[in-house]
Amino acid sequence: MERDDNKRQQSSDNGTALPQAGDSVDRLRPWRRISGQLATLIGESGFCALLGRALRTLAVRYEWLSVDATRKSIDGLLGALERDLAGAEPSIADIANAELLNTFTRQLSSLIGEALTARLLAHATASEQDGAQDVQEHK
Repeated sequence: MERDDNKRQQSSDNGTALPQAGDSVDRLRPWRRISGQLATLIGESGFCALLGRALRTLAVRYEWLSVDATRKSIDGLLGALERDLAGAEPSIADIANAELLNTFTRQLSSLIGEALTARLLAHATASEQDGAQDVQEHK
């Protein structure tokens, strides 16, 4: 039964699934993927503005989330987010990160529409999966 649950999580993992206990966690993987996809469309400053807004929204609930308006680069914002998440209890960090992704997605959707947001995020997920398949094929 446990093996089936693991397979189900792996097959439905779009980068936002919560990890199971004992998993090595890269909480920034979805953020890197999304930032790479969106930065080409809305620019680095547009992505940073959206992420900064989502962080400010959630910092009310998670005081340990850094909100620094001087961070104007994707690397700076993601580095601070990584440090913040690493400093929190893992289960709380996972919940906060999932909420941050949802808040970011809702804000993006309110700006460009649900359909386009869904297509962009699906494309980012597909690009990552295609890249993983290419790496496996070259081995």
